[in-house]
This record gives sequence, structure tokens and C-alpha cells, in this order.
Amino acid sequence: MRRKGTTDWPLLRAAVKDHLDFFFMLLGMGLVFGIVGGGVFYLGFGEWGAMIFGAFFALIGLALFISSFVTAYSSISYYYEQALLRKHGVEVDGVLTRKEADCQFHQEYDKHNRPLDEGHYQCNLLVEFDFQFNGQNCSGAFYLNKAELFDKLKEGDPLPLKVLRLDPSVHTVRERRLANMLKGREPQAPSLIPEGAEISQLA
Repeated sequence: MRRKGTTDWPLLRAAVKDHLDFFFMLLGMGLVFGIVGGGVFYLGFGEWGAMIFGAFFALIGLALFISSFVTAYSSISYYYEQALLRKHGVEVDGVLTRKEADCQFHQEYDKHNRPLDEGHYQCNLLVEFDFQFNGQNCSGAFYLNKAELFDKLKEGDPLPLKVLRLDPSVHTVRERRLANMLKGREPQAPSLIPEGAEISQLA
């Protein structure tokens, strides 16, 4: 965890507790695949079919085992930082320096490689900003969850932020406050977001 101050153990324990079920589920699946794959490989040693099948299952198990730790660490870090912001965050004003809609097109196909539907875009709405904290110039980035807010923003606009007192690299955009500030402003036209796109919910 990225911390410059003392760890808030109650918040950290709460974040860990909330993710234990998913962690143990992935870990258990990894162990099961690994044990089954290793057993098949060992018992069928010398038979190429059994060895390939066993090795394949063992690799899946290894991937799930590693993924359980990586995913848990990343998710716990994020939710711990969000809890710290709610408890120890300081409200400051930033300035929008850039915004970008990172959109990827997703299409599902049947077994004959024919499209199952019209497909859709999924977008990450990135905003970058500068702000001052404790007399220092800082910069940051955040993914917005609302397309309407993103479309209304212009470079140079003020952004209401919440910054962690002991570590300004941990911050968030106060989206509710931002929505009130932009109330009545017309969205940018044309939009940077494809029509009907799904917005990734990253917060």
C-alpha cells in the first residue's frame, strides 16, 4: 500500500475483510486446477495426451493462484485509499488540463464467426488536472463515471477535488459537487463518446 503516514488499521482490516471471499474463491480454484493438472501429468507421465492435458490444467491453476493475490492486492489498495479519502481527505480546487475518452469496440461472435449483435463501445473517461497542496504544485488524473459531466467539461475548468492529507498522490474528483457546478451548461458537441457507449464504472 502506498502510505506516507501511519497505517489506519481499522480501515485496512475492513478493506481486507470485504475482499476475503473473492480472494479465497480464486485461490481455491487455482489450487484445485493445479492439483488436478499435476495429478494427471504425474499419473499419465509418458503419455503425451495426458501430459499435455495435465500441464494445461496446471498452468490454469497457476494463473488463477497468482491472479488471486494480484487482484486482491489491487482491489484492497483501491478501496483502502477511498476509505482514507473519506476519513482524512481535504477538499481543494484543481484545474482541468486535459480530458480523453478511451473507447474500445466490443463485438461478440458465434461459432461460425458471425456477429451476435451490433456490438458496443466501452469507454474510460479520463480527466487530468493540476492543483496546489501545502504550497506544492501537484498533478493527477481520475476516471469519471458520468458521460454527461465529461461532455460538459472544458480545459481550464475548475475541478473540485478531495486529496489525502498525508499523501496528495491519493485523490478523487468530487463528482456530485462538479455536477452542481456544471448545472445548466450545454454538453460539448460533437461528443467524444460514441452514441450508446457503456461507461466503465471505476470508482
